[in-house]
Amino acid sequence: MALRLVVLERIYGPYRPEDFTPAFLSLCQGLEVDVKVIGTTGRGWLVVELRGEDEEVARRLLEGEMGLAPVRPEEVGKGSVIRGRIISVKEDGLLVDIGVFEPYNLDALVPLDALRCQLANGLDLDMEVLSSLFCLVENLPLEVKLLEEPLSVEGEPVRTELSEGQVREIEEWVRLGLDRLIITGVSYHAVKKAVGGSGLFRHVVRMERLGILENCLVLKLGTSIGQFLRVLGRRLKNAEICVFRPRKILKAVPGRYTRLAF
Repeated sequence: MALRLVVLERIYGPYRPEDFTPAFLSLCQGLEVDVKVIGTTGRGWLVVELRGEDEEVARRLLEGEMGLAPVRPEEVGKGSVIRGRIISVKEDGLLVDIGVFEPYNLDALVPLDALRCQLANGLDLDMEVLSSLFCLVENLPLEVKLLEEPLSVEGEPVRTELSEGQVREIEEWVRLGLDRLIITGVSYHAVKKAVGGSGLFRHVVRMERLGILENCLVLKLGTSIGQFLRVLGRRLKNAEICVFRPRKILKAVPGRYTRLAF
């Protein structure tokens, strides 16, 4: 009997679930297991089917690499850490899909005051500014920690904050001092093809996968961001691109990150 899992990877736009079966096969390479993406559930979370001798090993591998959706509210509680996806940037904070959708959608709210405290030393920056500075955009993977027990019936979002790991990652991005392009809505291979075909790879330190359809280009010092935006805008029609600039963050939030920067 096959084992079915809901992994914490969402698809959206023109992509089909089966387009990502090769990525899962590659991840489970070497295991005696057949892996197939058979559809989506909730708001686009991928459903993966495992069949074979090593299906339990594959399950643990997927849980470690991508995370498994809690699905039901009783599977999460105060203190739970979940890698969700931003679904809305609101005036009062970020709304995050945390993979709880049965029997109702339970979303997480990262309030504006929590983001100010964790990322901006409590400065009175509005959500639009924080979203722009830190590339907190729709569909971006975001790890959150629940600060309360979820309601037993459908109601308000559960209150959360950024996890310690998420804050450390942002701090590391600032510390490195290199501009980044956060690209959502297209696959890793589409981004690689667009950059390679334009001759811009010489300006890239590395490419990073943030999710199935979310990627990051780490740029060399002195790179013309405008050139990248023009070229990628033409080649990646379905993509949304946000620029993460450490120097801009250091200027906007004096004292919070200065000690981390080169």
